[in-house]
Amino acid sequence: MKRIIAVFICLALLFVLASCGSKADEPATNTTAPEITENNSFQYDTVTGVYAEDNYTLGTLVTVNGETDFVLRGLRLDGNRSAGELNGKDFATEGIRSGFWLDERIEFYLDTDYNNPDSEDVKVICLPHHVFSEYEGMSFDEISEQAAFIETFTAQEPDTACFEPYVFGEEYLQGDYDILFTYKTEIVYYTVINLTQEVF
Repeated sequence: MKRIIAVFICLALLFVLASCGSKADEPATNTTAPEITENNSFQYDTVTGVYAEDNYTLGTLVTVNGETDFVLRGLRLDGNRSAGELNGKDFATEGIRSGFWLDERIEFYLDTDYNNPDSEDVKVICLPHHVFSEYEGMSFDEISEQAAFIETFTAQEPDTACFEPYVFGEEYLQGDYDILFTYKTEIVYYTVINLTQEVF
């Protein structure tokens, strides 16, 4: 009887070892497409090592305080190197192009009547993403110190980008970035963009 039990135990161990060996020999595969999450962030597929070239989620322009002298009715963002078919969209507060590459110049077009060529009051600041409530405890100087770029807006010429900044890939990582529109150091509008490595 003991011999029969020993034989069954040996057979069971052999089956377990065989099944483990066959799974270990199988190559890891991942056919899942990169996922765009609800907060417009792009997921890099670490298994296949693929950046999706169509990483162009649609952003929203959020109004924090629309009662200042700088009133922004809409926004348009164009890229100079990727997804040219998504350039030239209408000014909007929803469905704004928001996916770009690091080191890609982003053309800013603002739908506003604000025109004050002598003023430094309106700034456009880009910095790595924060939960918006964190900005309530930060001074303008603290925000500026984290900026990937800061631009001063004075006026918008017809059919001409008011500025074309970019986020320097040797200093910043891919991910979500906040674009803050400030008036006299107060955040009055913001949107979120997503930057990834260039696809070759």
